[in-house]
Amino acid sequence: MYMKRTQRTTGFGSPAESYAENDIDWTSLLLPKPHAMYVFTVRGSMNEEYKICDKDLAIIDCSLVPKIGDLIIYTVDGEFVIGKYTGSETDLVGVVSRLVRLLKLS
Repeated sequence: MYMKRTQRTTGFGSPAESYAENDIDWTSLLLPKPHAMYVFTVRGSMNEEYKICDKDLAIIDCSLVPKIGDLIIYTVDGEFVIGKYTGSETDLVGVVSRLVRLLKLS
């Protein structure tokens, strides 16, 4: 999916105009490794350090090796849980690499 950037000029153009990108490829931006990535819809809030809200989209990269403190998805009793990696999680699904917040649902 591509989105075209549009510009409106009133007056003098910017000297950096020739360096501007014209297309944004949202798929490659959000899912650069689609074979190793999943999208989860968050239920509930995690408002401490990460400011994650209900209905945010968590994009999980299963190809990344987590580091202590990374935000991860793991399973507990068959349920997906989001939390910080401590090194003791046994059922790791993947590392949260991106968060998307939808401000209005149509």
